[in-house]
Amino acid sequence: MANPALQSGRFCNAGHHWIDSNWDSCPYCDTDKRSKERTAVIKPFAAPLQAASDDRKTKASDAPAGVRRETRVMPSGWVPSSGTQSGERDTRRIMGILITYTWRPEGQLFPIREGKNFIGAGNVSSEATHRQCEICIPNDPKLSAEHALILCRHGRYDIVDQKSSNGTFLKDELVPLQGIELPNYAEISTGNTVWTFIKINPPASEMAPPPPNPRYEEPKSAGEESESRESRQEGSRGRTQIG
Repeated sequence: MANPALQSGRFCNAGHHWIDSNWDSCPYCDTDKRSKERTAVIKPFAAPLQAASDDRKTKASDAPAGVRRETRVMPSGWVPSSGTQSGERDTRRIMGILITYTWRPEGQLFPIREGKNFIGAGNVSSEATHRQCEICIPNDPKLSAEHALILCRHGRYDIVDQKSSNGTFLKDELVPLQGIELPNYAEISTGNTVWTFIKINPPASEMAPPPPNPRYEEPKSAGEESESRESRQEGSRGRTQIG
């Protein structure tokens, strides 16, 4: 038996769908219309995003006329600054290290070199040449700009407090202004920063002066070697008779 709804149906006004003759509008066409309206609303937002992306790209044609862009190359001897003036390289011998895990979970390591090594959050002001501290922790709020000094000379290590606001501690002992000897694997506290100090002994071969160059002598012939041996024997007999 045929479906009565199909027998009494009709095509929609667009002529795309067969619908019930009692329907005023085509639900299928209405669904397609709403879908197209949503798509039309989204597209205007995509255009500004694309334009913003294009604006971020640097084009050669955007450069002002007469201006030439060049890539700067650092000098071959340049190294990042580490407590020295103008990024100059510190060539003093490394005699120890300071390690702290206070500010970074992976730790921070600083070399201790021959001579003076200042610990602080800023610049050294006690010397004529104002420079950044060799061991600089600017994010410690309790660390003075020039907080403490590690002095390495003639195989001896000393730590001296630089009249800091919160003091310098070796384990739980307050470091005096005149300084105190710094033992190996010492625990140092400056402000909120806790350090471990480790000595480094350079290899003896590097410390000892090089041996003098041996004097070159031409090899002697068999006759010359025999004469030299006889002369040594005669000299030995003469010394024996004199004695």
